[in-house]
Amino acid sequence: MQTGATTVLKFLPSILRIAKTIYEITKQVTANKNQCKRLSERVKCIVDILQDDSIDKSDSPSMERALKNLKGTLKDSAKFIEKFADASIVSRFLHNSDHQQTFEELTTRLSNNAIDLNLALNISAIFDQQQDVYDRRADLAEISSKLDEIASEMARQQNELLKQNKNMKDEFKRRFDSFKYSLRQDILKAERGVEAKEMEEEFKLFLHIPYHDLICEKLIGQGGFADVYKGMWLSQHHQVAIKQIRMTDLTENVKQTVLHEIATMYKIRYNHVLGVLGACIEPNCYALVVEYMSLGSLFDVLKNNKHIQSWRDRWSIALQMTKGVNYLHSISIVHCDIKSLNFLMDQVIDGYLVKISDFGLAKIRQETSRQTKERAEQVVSSGTLQWKAPELLKFGKPSKASDIYSLGITYWELATRSEPYEDLDEAVICQGVKSGERLDIPEDIPPAFTSIITSSWSQEPKKRPTAEELIKEITKMTSDTVEQSAPSNVSAATANVITPELSPNNPESKLEDLINQFKLGSTVNLNDQQITDLDMPLVAQQAIVKKKCTSLWIERNQITLNGASVLADALYNNLTLSELWLFSNQISDTGVKYLSRALAANQTLRKLGLAANNITNAGAEYLATLLQTNHTITMLGLAKNKIGNQGVQSLAKVIAKQKSGLQTLTLDRNEFISDSSIESLIDMIKRSQSLQVLWINDCGLTNDGKRKLRDKTASKKEFKLVTTYEYSS
Repeated sequence: MQTGATTVLKFLPSILRIAKTIYEITKQVTANKNQCKRLSERVKCIVDILQDDSIDKSDSPSMERALKNLKGTLKDSAKFIEKFADASIVSRFLHNSDHQQTFEELTTRLSNNAIDLNLALNISAIFDQQQDVYDRRADLAEISSKLDEIASEMARQQNELLKQNKNMKDEFKRRFDSFKYSLRQDILKAERGVEAKEMEEEFKLFLHIPYHDLICEKLIGQGGFADVYKGMWLSQHHQVAIKQIRMTDLTENVKQTVLHEIATMYKIRYNHVLGVLGACIEPNCYALVVEYMSLGSLFDVLKNNKHIQSWRDRWSIALQMTKGVNYLHSISIVHCDIKSLNFLMDQVIDGYLVKISDFGLAKIRQETSRQTKERAEQVVSSGTLQWKAPELLKFGKPSKASDIYSLGITYWELATRSEPYEDLDEAVICQGVKSGERLDIPEDIPPAFTSIITSSWSQEPKKRPTAEELIKEITKMTSDTVEQSAPSNVSAATANVITPELSPNNPESKLEDLINQFKLGSTVNLNDQQITDLDMPLVAQQAIVKKKCTSLWIERNQITLNGASVLADALYNNLTLSELWLFSNQISDTGVKYLSRALAANQTLRKLGLAANNITNAGAEYLATLLQTNHTITMLGLAKNKIGNQGVQSLAKVIAKQKSGLQTLTLDRNEFISDSSIESLIDMIKRSQSLQVLWINDCGLTNDGKRKLRDKTASKKEFKLVTTYEYSS
């Protein structure tokens, strides 16, 4: 036996076993048969040649790495194909768009495996993209032919989930129509026509959630433009609130305005602003999918005597309400409909969490009012008049100051547990407010709380404080005074409830104290602080906005795509931060997308460290798009991710252009980068007039590939190329 064959012989039995499993499972699939069969055939082409004695069986680290990568691809392929043999017909078909992306990813990986193993294959023929298109269309045609079977299964599922729903029949029809609509969208995408490109642009604005992926379980609220349901986001197994907007059809112009309103809300991530998780935009359903807040609105909570039993609770709620309003005002959003019904609440360990909702919906409200005129006018007039500022009653324009007036009325509700102007005629309310009359404030309300109420509802808009000034005032009041005596309807027994903002041992307070130790315009180091997404609004506001830090280090924390979204918001118009280091978090491709969009026009940031963040080819392509317009980033750190050849080639193509200002690129320890990327890297190094350093060690490059890369670029003087790195023990 030849010594050189030991590596192949070590891996071959397990590779053959997994391949055999793939062949057997493929015979049993009942959906996406053509694509599964094509994937199986490609596996067989590679495995058959591996058994041929004529192939190179050199016992080298590069051969071992290539075989190990192939084994991993085969395992993932088997697991993926098995979905179409075992799952119910609904789960096999409903998320076909997601399946398509996985098919493409596995095909790319197999192709790269074949190249890395240097197999005698006609890669372009075996991995023909046109064949993939035909297979995709054939599978979609099969799905179209099984609509009756899918409807039957969806009906069974509907019966289980909606046993108590009297409108089950209508709900089922809407979900089935949604599935058919999604299927038509998939077919259009497969055709790759003009419509497909338009859909792609639309889908970039926010996460589109099909209605058939949602279950409306219980009606929990009705407002001027929408019905709100507690529900389930099926594919995510996540409880949500589904706000079904009362619209039936939209003109193209109106639709584009609505889409951009939703996109604005979707982009906002802040602790005290209700998060929009996505939206359903379908012919028979327009809905926002938002965070579910178990206690409902502040209006509801005030009606329940079990909650808000201390003045400490009230101060905390007032502070959180004001923070939400202040954040919207800081990004130039005037709410226009502030009231207790639009502050949503949840119970947390230390007290209550408050978030403002229903902001940025001017066009949606207008269109809903037009389509359901009689009902909308009735609800709006009775639901918002009590909170309207006097200048709005005189047909003035909504402003931040009019929002503050409405906030003052809501403070009054919080203090008194009463409904403003209850049982009074609308004409009487209008006349009284315009003439300067205000609600009575009971004597047992603490003077400090009375002060924020009266200042907020001043008759003259210019005399009202800003939200930021109110935050300072509330914070000062709560730190300077002890718990005030409770009014007659407050139980003193529960007056020791401590809320997150006011707890001396609260982690948020400690983090804020830490940030405050750094000087204005300096480096802020928050490494290893167990920072999560919930902390990111504070980090963004305190470190980036207030401290105007020039360098921000947040390495080895627990930040995900949601935290990245908050960072992105802070970076849009930032003029001070030049370095951002995020090593070893969980940013992922979607988080990279948020950051890339924010930095596209940013002219300040120079260094961006994203190593060890589970970034794949998709994330690398977002960054490549960023570098097309941003020429100020000089250092990009992408080490220790999951980027492969496709991502590297996208980056290399952009960096090769003369306009790119990138000087240092780190791609080390991305094991999916193979010799397939050598030519692109050589072209990038030779053509780029800015790039000075490239780290590409400990990837999937062979020794021959590294040698070729060094030799072909040796003529470029003062260029540092790291293909091998000796780590100190």
